[in-house]
Amino acid sequence: MPQDPEVDALLAEHTPDVAAAARRLRAAVLRGLPDLAERVRHGWHSINYRDPAAGFVCAIFPMADRVRLVFERGVLLPDPAGLLAGSGRQVRSLEFADASGVDDGLVQEFLDHAVAIGAGLRGL
Repeated sequence: MPQDPEVDALLAEHTPDVAAAARRLRAAVLRGLPDLAERVRHGWHSINYRDPAAGFVCAIFPMADRVRLVFERGVLLPDPAGLLAGSGRQVRSLEFADASGVDDGLVQEFLDHAVAIGAGLRGL
């Protein structure tokens, strides 16, 4: 996994468990979709991901006691198992309390759907 001083600085503000979960989630996202552009947004306190075709896809938000993988168009994602949290009009998130809860296959499945939906909405 590529080192990034901005990611390290953002995660330094968190407990070791939250930082480890965020790093594990970051690795799953970047392995799943290596073409995503990664950018730390200090104002949002997040690590954001943009796809060339779909635009802004998701962001990792480290919190006090968990990490959220927030999907920009999460309300449109298929979620038959009811894993996505949120009740707003647009975003939904997967939540992880620790690194052991991060499932690469699950993250990949949601990422694939998120990119397909985003690209479709942009007409690409």
